[in-house]
Amino acid sequence: MPTPLPNPPKIVLALALALLLASCQVGSSARPVPSVPQIGSDLKCSQGDHGFEDPQAGWGFCYPGTWKYTERSQASESPPGLDLTFDVTYVPPTPKPCPSAASAGSSSRSASPCPGDFAFMILSTYERGDSADLFSWMQANLSHSPTSDSISWGNSVQAVKLADGRRVALTPHHVVVMDLHSGLLNLETEMSTRLATWKFSY
Repeated sequence: MPTPLPNPPKIVLALALALLLASCQVGSSARPVPSVPQIGSDLKCSQGDHGFEDPQAGWGFCYPGTWKYTERSQASESPPGLDLTFDVTYVPPTPKPCPSAASAGSSSRSASPCPGDFAFMILSTYERGDSADLFSWMQANLSHSPTSDSISWGNSVQAVKLADGRRVALTPHHVVVMDLHSGLLNLETEMSTRLATWKFSY
C-alpha cells in the first residue's frame, strides 16, 4: 500500500521555515560581537589609537596605541572629586634601540620617542557645585586667579589652558583638570592633538 503524501499545508510551512532560517544565517562579512565590554568602544579614535573611558569620572579620550599605562586613583577632599594618575610608557610593537644622548654626542637624543620612554599625567574630576561658569569655579577653588586662554576641548561647555600648561574643562556637572608631566615621552604633543576626541558625559 503506498505511503500517503504529507498534508500540503505542512509542506508549505516547512519550506517557509527553512527559507527563514537560511536568511538569518550570518555571512562572512558580519562583525563578531565582543564577549566582554570594550573600553572606549563608542569613541571615534584614529587608526592605531586606543580609547579609554571612565564612567565614574564621566569622560573618555583617545590615546596612542603604543602607550602602556598604570592607573591609580585617589579621592580629593578640597575641592571634592577624584584624581586619576597614569604612569605612561612608550612600548612600540617592534621596538628598536635608540641611541643615548652620550653616544649621540649631544645633550638630546637623535630619536624620540624611544622604547621605555616614560611620563605621567594626572586627570582630576571635581564637582562643579553651584559655579555658574568655569571662571567662577577657578576663583573659588584655585589658590589664585591664573591667566588662561580659551581652548576647544571635546564637547565640554567651556575650557581653558592655564599659563602653567594645565587644561581645565567645564561640563554640566564636573570640572576636569588635565596636568601633563612629560619626561622623555612628550605627553603634551600627543595629548594636545587629541583634545577633540574627548567625550564628556552630559
